[in-house]
Amino acid sequence: MRPWHASLPLLAAVALVACGDATVDTGKAETLIRRAVTQQVGARVASVRCPEGVKAKQAVTFTCVVTGRDGSKGNAVVRVKDDNRAMQVSAPFLHVRELESVMADRLRTRTKVRAIFACQEIIIVRKDGRFRCRATSDGRSGSVVVRFIDDAGHFRFRPPKLR
Repeated sequence: MRPWHASLPLLAAVALVACGDATVDTGKAETLIRRAVTQQVGARVASVRCPEGVKAKQAVTFTCVVTGRDGSKGNAVVRVKDDNRAMQVSAPFLHVRELESVMADRLRTRTKVRAIFACQEIIIVRKDGRFRCRATSDGRSGSVVVRFIDDAGHFRFRPPKLR
């Protein structure tokens, strides 16, 4: 099947430093990342954990772990951009709800089967990466292996065998 693409979000934020403090406000960073991943990636987030005591100075980077409600995980990399302590967060996650919709549309177009797809919440985009989704149609279900064909989020999958 042809590849499809879903966008990779770049999440940005500012002022994640407590007033007069020389460390990043971890609670604010975690809240911002949770909100951004939920809104921009469509994932249901269970938790975000960032390291404590990160010095808030220009060019510092640190990694926070984002965990979906289903237990899937991925890293969000935070970088302090400038002397004003503006932050930039990037997370190479696929928009999971968009992915499910694209897969359902493509299956319907190719096979005339109407199915609902359920994929893991946090999907990390990387060439040759694989993950599974569940397809359900008329009380029958089947597993689908999805494979990324590049680092831009293009992917392929074969129609599921519904049982």
